[in-house]
Amino acid sequence: MTVHRMAFVAACCGMLAAAPAAAAESIDPAKRGAEIAARWCSDCHASGASARASDVGPPFPKIARERSADYLRGFLANPHVRGQMPPFDLTRDRIEDLVAYLQSLR
Repeated sequence: MTVHRMAFVAACCGMLAAAPAAAAESIDPAKRGAEIAARWCSDCHASGASARASDVGPPFPKIARERSADYLRGFLANPHVRGQMPPFDLTRDRIEDLVAYLQSLR
């Protein structure tokens, strides 16, 4: 295989590998946050604009109305410090997605 052909194949493989990542990043952060909330938070928190609260945690619409985005970022970065939520380690991107979702419920 010639050097040019190898470079072309490598470039094509790189484009194919980047396609799923680009598609994932084009999803709205609030939508990603809603998916995270449904997967990780729905056992304790009611989510969605019309959801009702559970006995364990306040509903997300209430949290969205009462807490600023900065407060939510800080809380989600260190929930175990307050002892109110199970310890979990969210990446900064996941925190931003959850904050975007909560902000969408205002």
